[in-house]
Amino acid sequence: MKKIFTIIIIAIITISSVSAQNMQDKRYSVPDKKKQCISDQPYYQYMVFRMTEILELTPEQAEKLFPLNRPYRDNIHSLHMQMNTLSDEVFQKEEITKADLKKYKNEINRLKTEEAKLDDEFINDVEKFLEPEQVAKLMFFEPRFRRELSSELKHRYQQTPEQNKKNFWNKRK
Repeated sequence: MKKIFTIIIIAIITISSVSAQNMQDKRYSVPDKKKQCISDQPYYQYMVFRMTEILELTPEQAEKLFPLNRPYRDNIHSLHMQMNTLSDEVFQKEEITKADLKKYKNEINRLKTEEAKLDDEFINDVEKFLEPEQVAKLMFFEPRFRRELSSELKHRYQQTPEQNKKNFWNKRK
């Protein structure tokens, strides 16, 4: 009876550890990250909230801005994913020839030009219904938003040396 019970316990522990490892792998892998829509991400949803707040959008302006913003962000995200793919290709190659270098330079220039074109089109579209002050803030919104978000996250997760000492001694008790 003890042998059967021991075998069952060992089997349960083994199965649970194997399944936990599979869950860990799934959590860190991104299935087909190129097809993800950026507007489905919590980051984008928070960005929309902050954009509404900082630009002081009226409901009418928000109704016009965000349907334009979603495809714009998705297109920019797609371009960045193409740049990342190109970057991965470069770092995986063992040797890069002059022809490869020329190809990479042309592709990066094409992607950056396409990004600049998307930016111009988006700004031209929103100038039709936003105030000049709002358009100016919108043009500089994303870098500022990223800085502020980064700072918020650092402050949230960074502990002072005094807190580290307290945690160290509390763990020992």
